[in-house]
Amino acid sequence: RAGRGTYHGVCSTQLSRLSEGNIVQAVVQPPSSPFRLPEDPSVPIVMIGPGTGLAPFRGFIQARRALKTDGADLGEAMLFFGCRHPDQDFIYEEELKAAEADGVIALHTAFSRAQAERVYVQDVLRQQQAQVWRLIEDGAIIYVCGDGASMEPDVRRTLTKLYAEQADVSFAEAEVWMEEFAASGRYVLDVWAG
Repeated sequence: RAGRGTYHGVCSTQLSRLSEGNIVQAVVQPPSSPFRLPEDPSVPIVMIGPGTGLAPFRGFIQARRALKTDGADLGEAMLFFGCRHPDQDFIYEEELKAAEADGVIALHTAFSRAQAERVYVQDVLRQQQAQVWRLIEDGAIIYVCGDGASMEPDVRRTLTKLYAEQADVSFAEAEVWMEEFAASGRYVLDVWAG
């Protein structure tokens, strides 16, 4: 943990020492968080997750792929993924591009260090505002996962401004809408501040 030597995680180290056939005691509990796909797969979704915020969305994408294979009618899905540089930390790039090619998601990327001007997920969200607004009007659920100190407030502000422009209301009125939107379960967060 101090940066000297190799840190061995408690769980991963224990699991790596097991042999095939070993029994592991574990408890599986149903999630208490609303951060899960809608029960109706036809409901559109917007996923916003830079960096490690991508983790739950991989599961969402894999579940949507399985549903599609089973013949389910999938609603539109947009994924906004951001990282510093596409050549250095675009995690699961092939998997995400394959999901887009298969029609499971529409992928929108933001690379903050790949060009002179820094581009973040909220910037790409703003670029795609017409599509995002259409999905909101169609009942989309917006999921945000990742940095709760900077990214999520910026995403919230972007969506609030989007509503103010679309509804032709003041920013203060749009903030009320945003609170109601979140309270209705259509703006769902899994964020942390570090």
